Amino acid sequence: MTPSKTSADLTANESKIIADIHEMFGRYGPTFVDLAVGKRTDMDALLDFYGAPLRFIGPTFHMVMQDNSAITGPNGMGGEIDRLRQANFGASTLDKCNVKVLNDRAALVDALWLRQETNGALLARFAVTYLVALTKDGWRITSAVST
Repeated sequence: MTPSKTSADLTANESKIIADIHEMFGRYGPTFVDLAVGKRTDMDALLDFYGAPLRFIGPTFHMVMQDNSAITGPNGMGGEIDRLRQANFGASTLDKCNVKVLNDRAALVDALWLRQETNGALLARFAVTYLVALTKDGWRITSAVST
């Protein structure tokens, strides 16, 4: 029989989960930017943040990337990075990152991103809700919904 967790245990565990996810997003933004501005070319770096299958839903699309090559490929996140390279993209800032722990293996992240052009002008402001799961490789984004 497994003993029940106390509220102190849950609070400590939730705090660690929140800290781990904030740390992941702290690495994700700079990695994505470095790929989009051409400082890096190793698209596999995205796999430190995304887990397959990855579902991405926007107002006009619904994509499911079944495996890692789909995530990094031209019809997945790799394609998004290529489009940003063509759009005078210069930087991205995570303006908001609220984490709601669902359980020990899942959390929702409510994020607000600000994308800037190379001259610093605002290119886009958009919100994304991420489902983040604890996988064998660590915390990974498994779904993203543009809101």
